Amino acid sequence: MSSSFSKRLAIACATALTVGACYQGDATPDAGDAAFPFQADTPFVYVAKVKNVLTGLAPSQAEVDQVASAPDDASKRAALVSLIDTWMTLPEYRTKLLSFFQVAFQQTQISTADFAELVPNGGNLGYSGLMNLLVENARESFARTMLELIDEGQPFTAAFTTSRFMMTAPLMELYGLLDSNQVNDDDKVVLDRYAKKGQTVVVEDLTPVDLETETLVPTSPNYMHWYYPNLAALPPTPPSPSTGCQVDERDYASPELNGMSHLLHDLLYGELDIYLVSGQTPPTCTQSPGIGANSHFKYTTPQNDFNTWKLVNIRQPNGTEAPTPFFDPAQLRVATELVLQIPRVGFFSTPAFHANWQTNTSNQMRVTINQAFIVALGAQVDGTDPTTLPGGPIPALDQTHASQPACVGCHQYLDPSRAIFQATYTNGYGPQTNAALTSQKGWFAFRGLIDQSLGSIGDFGSDLAKHPLVAEAWAQKLCFYVNSHACDPTDPEFQSIVADFQNGFQWKKLVEDLLSSPITTNAVTTVTAQNTGELVSVSRVLHLCSLLSGRLQLVDPCQLDVVSNKAPKGIPEIAAGLPSDGYGRGAPIPVLPTLPTLFYRGALENICGDVADEIVDTAKPPANAITYSSATSDAAIADFVLRVMGIVPDDPRSSVMVQKLTAHYQNALSTQASPTDSLKSTFILACMSPTVAGIGM
Repeated sequence: MSSSFSKRLAIACATALTVGACYQGDATPDAGDAAFPFQADTPFVYVAKVKNVLTGLAPSQAEVDQVASAPDDASKRAALVSLIDTWMTLPEYRTKLLSFFQVAFQQTQISTADFAELVPNGGNLGYSGLMNLLVENARESFARTMLELIDEGQPFTAAFTTSRFMMTAPLMELYGLLDSNQVNDDDKVVLDRYAKKGQTVVVEDLTPVDLETETLVPTSPNYMHWYYPNLAALPPTPPSPSTGCQVDERDYASPELNGMSHLLHDLLYGELDIYLVSGQTPPTCTQSPGIGANSHFKYTTPQNDFNTWKLVNIRQPNGTEAPTPFFDPAQLRVATELVLQIPRVGFFSTPAFHANWQTNTSNQMRVTINQAFIVALGAQVDGTDPTTLPGGPIPALDQTHASQPACVGCHQYLDPSRAIFQATYTNGYGPQTNAALTSQKGWFAFRGLIDQSLGSIGDFGSDLAKHPLVAEAWAQKLCFYVNSHACDPTDPEFQSIVADFQNGFQWKKLVEDLLSSPITTNAVTTVTAQNTGELVSVSRVLHLCSLLSGRLQLVDPCQLDVVSNKAPKGIPEIAAGLPSDGYGRGAPIPVLPTLPTLFYRGALENICGDVADEIVDTAKPPANAITYSSATSDAAIADFVLRVMGIVPDDPRSSVMVQKLTAHYQNALSTQASPTDSLKSTFILACMSPTVAGIGM
């Protein structure tokens, strides 16, 4: 789309004050586009864009004036950098950056079902509703890690080498569970660390037993006796309705069915594992989600284990040192170190990344290594790599595929790097125990960097960190987030931004440079603008929900934070269907829906309507929310333009927007609508305006 066509589309939308105007016709420039010269954006437009992208908030008149009053382009850019530095201190910025990092490091797009291949024996995390909170912890962990490392002043490349991760106690438990069951490449359990011959786990409701001083103390007579209130009162679980399942004391012999580690994991969450009942056919009582209140992890205020984060160092055992037991919640709450057999280094070692990009006996870690390249370097193995490989045998090269000309171009770069993943992890991402694989070394040979001494995933992370593509890759990811399309890599402005970032890899510097750049502001023409244009995208779900939250002081209106443990209704149910950011398998370019559709318009209208019901003439508004009264409709309409639409009073568009909203309000009254309904309708119109519905205006 040409720059002139994009700008004309934006003007048409703004003039009509309805997103419906944006949906007329297609997004194809006509033959007359060349007659329209480049149209620069003013500080009224780009200050609002930058603050919205960073925080979701609307600019103030003073902020716009700070940029607009600067005497020249360089001074205007410096003034904008000053504002960006201020905005980066706001909690709303951290919230949006957290969401960006989750997607960019490919830790999202997972559910409890995606952990089936990672969790041995039981084949799942469990049935408790708390599993959704645990998976959300897994999604957020590495993004929170990056926020912490950036706060410490660490270079961005620490993302590839860190062994410290932001974790909750439940997430530490998950890491320990995955570590305690060792499964080989054939999905056979070769070790359950806590299964001992003759060890029995007793679950009972006869006598209270303290978890810390009795259940988990090997010298206690009540060792592995788990107190479970209301055990016998549980209803029978089909297909095992036998009264034999309604016992007040259950003895689990170890290892039994799902194994000791899985049994302990279930009990921590108040679940009951499959139970053997002698003399019955079939002789089992099925697994039960049990009673959530019996979970040993807290999930409500004032203590919510799923919301309590800390930085945890993960290391492998020294000598005969024992790994950290995963089933002691009290110890996990205070521990700042986890000792695990499975190496955890960098974003590519997290359970979320592994659940997202599963492997198998056929793929043999190739998808894992390729997605790691995409995340870190913005490039995939596609047969076009000009890197000249060293002479001699290529490590771990699949000879069957290497003999085929159509395949060797990819395999010669994929296979030597994935060799180190095979030497570290099994297909279920447990610790590799196959001596033939653990002893193999690999190469890092990709896009100009060659390292023939790849001996661990730590080495792999170090090679990623020093790769020349890192700076451009992450500058480009930020371009996609901010502008909904790529920056032109030949643009001297973009190349300068990349060079600045490469000099120290400070994330703050990258944000300052790119968001103050004319590539983002469109204040002056750039090669990117000439070749790509200025795209006006729909406001995807994270942008839209952040806007509604920040501007109207609504607490998580889309309920994106599943740890809040609220049942979704209204806005969350609609927001779940809005366009969102993501990545596809083998795709370096993010999936960013940008075009308006009737479905988007319908969803937005319903969301705006639900918000109007919450804040206009309501007797019980959400706590601390911005509210409006039809008794002062003029003031309300002025605030709709300023706060909701993000148009400051000195902007020439402001008076036009106030006039149009006022006319809409009066027209609604003339149809016998009540003042309340008329003001709600007016709010919906403002809420659906292009400056809310669009990113890049």
